[in-house]
Amino acid sequence: MNKLEVLKAFQNQDESQIPFSVWHHFTPNEHVEATATNGMYSADLNKESEFVDAVHPDFIKLMNDGYFTYQLNNVDNPRDLRSLAKITPIAEDDVWLKEQSSLISAQIKSINSRTVILSNVFSAVTLFKWKLVADTPETDLSQGDVIFADLYIEDPETVKKALRVINSDIKKQIAAQHSSGIDGVLFSTQEIQDDRIGQEFFETVQKKLDGELIAEINAQDEIGILHVCGFGEATNHLPWFVDYDLPVVNWATQIDGYTLGEGKRLFKNKAVFGGLGITKNDILYKGTKKEIQSEVRRLINEAGTKGVIIGADCTVQRDTPVDHIRWATEAAHDYSNIN
Repeated sequence: MNKLEVLKAFQNQDESQIPFSVWHHFTPNEHVEATATNGMYSADLNKESEFVDAVHPDFIKLMNDGYFTYQLNNVDNPRDLRSLAKITPIAEDDVWLKEQSSLISAQIKSINSRTVILSNVFSAVTLFKWKLVADTPETDLSQGDVIFADLYIEDPETVKKALRVINSDIKKQIAAQHSSGIDGVLFSTQEIQDDRIGQEFFETVQKKLDGELIAEINAQDEIGILHVCGFGEATNHLPWFVDYDLPVVNWATQIDGYTLGEGKRLFKNKAVFGGLGITKNDILYKGTKKEIQSEVRRLINEAGTKGVIIGADCTVQRDTPVDHIRWATEAAHDYSNIN
């Protein structure tokens, strides 16, 4: 599909073909912070073009393994409230920003495609909770939610101050990525997965922070996707996100209780993206050609052909067979001809 056809879907227009895109991580642990010697940067660069050449996605979401978190300025230990209270914003030329800008520019240059290209930005809440376990890669990510809740209950003002500083740093990240030549941003956010942190925190703290980043994305980029992340079976209350002001929405249809069609109605007829599960038990990973293509057609039958993009709930398995992705793409593209 050409870029103009893909943009029809992003702009919630009637489609003559349905776009398809998925992506996966290129490193064993995407949460390990990139260094000059650990190979994260080179893996992101070299494997991105290999993946695009293999599956020809209708739009590309660049992978930035190793840059999910960063060194919080003036903080020795983010799990210590006294240390966290000292946080200050990073500089405009911080290595985290410069390396991402360099990486994205190099990835775009290496890709033999002129389609829509997006980068990835995480919410301050997500970034901070991952930072809480970043120095122990063997720790389950869900422990970050528990530690976040512990810290917030003990000293909410210090945590809120840290989140505001992190948000200001992410705004610099959005600007740095934009200057590298992307068309837009996939903005990933998620509720804290701990019952002690509920809707009051979401409405009074997280939603305001997310809204500031969304405004920054909308001011700088042509395209924005809201990704309500359900990776690792994290659950979210989708109605809480309805007024997030991004034009395309992606969520865990397998977990959060809304099909693509139901989500399109919930989100006031915005464009929707996704539909396929991401585990090794889901159809995209283990299905036959017939099963995969039948599932893609079922998703489109249910959601329609206006502002609909087929893909996955989140990042697919690293070893998802290339043929399976090609079969799904073929079914999405051929839908209008068959129906």
